[in-house]
Amino acid sequence: MDTNSDNGLDDLYQEYWAIHAKMIDKDNNPLEIAAILMAQSLSMYKTILDTDEYNKIVDNIADLRDKVQILSQDQQYIQ
Repeated sequence: MDTNSDNGLDDLYQEYWAIHAKMIDKDNNPLEIAAILMAQSLSMYKTILDTDEYNKIVDNIADLRDKVQILSQDQQYIQ
């Protein structure tokens, strides 16, 4: 990925993080927010990828479960 694309991805990540933080600030349940994000993400993957690619990405997500970091609401994206 080139630098411009990386910057765009970082900006997009921050924009979505701000939306999620705002939803949490409105007393929405963080688990419900996470469930919605996961369901929407899997639906997007299922729509865009072929069956083999979809299965690979879902397996990869499961394999990385112990490498997911805990975030605080005010934390910025860290690579």
